[in-house]
Amino acid sequence: MWSQIMKNNIKLYSLVFLGLFSVNLFAQQQLENPGFESWENVGSPTEEPLEWSSIKTSDNSSLNSSAPKVCEQSSDAHSGSYSVKLTNVAAFFIVANGILTNGRVHSDLNPENGYVFTDASNSQWNTPFTFRPDSLVGWYKFAPQGGDKGKVEAIIHSGNAQNPENGTAANFVAKARFIMPSTNVTSWTRFSVPFHYFNTNPSSHILMVLSSGDSTQAVDGSIAYFDDLELIYNPLSVDEIDAQKIVIYSNLENLCIQLPRFNSNSKRVSAKIYDLQGRVINSVENLTQGINYTSLPKNEGIYLVSIDINGKKITKKVVITN
Repeated sequence: MWSQIMKNNIKLYSLVFLGLFSVNLFAQQQLENPGFESWENVGSPTEEPLEWSSIKTSDNSSLNSSAPKVCEQSSDAHSGSYSVKLTNVAAFFIVANGILTNGRVHSDLNPENGYVFTDASNSQWNTPFTFRPDSLVGWYKFAPQGGDKGKVEAIIHSGNAQNPENGTAANFVAKARFIMPSTNVTSWTRFSVPFHYFNTNPSSHILMVLSSGDSTQAVDGSIAYFDDLELIYNPLSVDEIDAQKIVIYSNLENLCIQLPRFNSNSKRVSAKIYDLQGRVINSVENLTQGINYTSLPKNEGIYLVSIDINGKKITKKVVITN
């Protein structure tokens, strides 16, 4: 009980702090306990990072006591004292995915029916969020079994949201996703993925999910470590960069990136093309004023092009059709 009171109080103090600085143009919202330094119930079955939850505290109370422990504190940290360790565990003839969320887990004996969600009506199970970051970064280690793939996913949204979306996609404002490679990553490795914005609607919350397995295909024994999550904001807003009239379009077998004249010749401009799984498909350095050409992805689909101008980014969408 005391740990829950402290959890709610810390959330309240964080909101007050953000409110006091909301008039500051340089104030930027971050995730709560992004470095996993604060924990509750350490050593017990419900051991979890403060402001985060796993399948042991799902909304299905009939399963919580028998659900396996998939989340634990680790002293193997990228920085600070701790990181979070997630493990896939076989139980009840299924494999429980090692999941951690800043919302809440809905668990079910049938993995197809499981999801994580923002409970907007209960501050214990949501993270208020109204900003528009450009990208999500963090550090991870991964020991997959049998080609397993873990992931990190962030959904900025209004009202209620679930992941998988289960009919709540209309509330999504933006999404970022990083899929880990199905190979051993034994040293701390940085990931960075852009947010894809679907609209200009105001947001109310951000829903995070970290996992050590590939959703309903998770493999027993896969282990992932996460630390130092961070939301990245550009010094220039998206609207300001849009005013520079960067144009991206496809032409035959080329992706064309048209850049305006810059005030300074010292601009360092590069680009990366991502698929919607967060994988880098292509990258190009030393873009110049005028039209730049790079090869298109071979497959049809929607891709994100992230332009970096002296460390300031803009992400645009391009649709490839054959």
